[in-house]
Amino acid sequence: MRGRRGERGLSMIGFLFVATVIAVVAIVGFRMVPSYVEYFTVQKAVEKSLRDAPDPTPAVVKKSFEKYIAADYIDSVRATDLNVTREGNAIVAQVAWQKQLHMVGNVSLLLDFDVSVSR
Repeated sequence: MRGRRGERGLSMIGFLFVATVIAVVAIVGFRMVPSYVEYFTVQKAVEKSLRDAPDPTPAVVKKSFEKYIAADYIDSVRATDLNVTREGNAIVAQVAWQKQLHMVGNVSLLLDFDVSVSR
């Protein structure tokens, strides 16, 4: 028979530590996923707004953007937040916003998003 010295493995305290770290990372990740899904939805809405506008003036692009974000139930940005400018021969649409996610107690995560698309 082998003695206790030959045994290797994870102790109960080590297991609890590893499980706690994995749980915290999973909780933070699950809280951030909806914000990133919204980011990609806003990015697609800006791209579609620029692509679908026959005459990409700021008013036309903003109206098209408003239509897309209303259809996807986006609450973080509005059409008035969209900046449409002309840089040389390109039309650039840019929108930036912040999202604060409450975690626990007085701990929050602040996410900064910035979408910029040119045509």
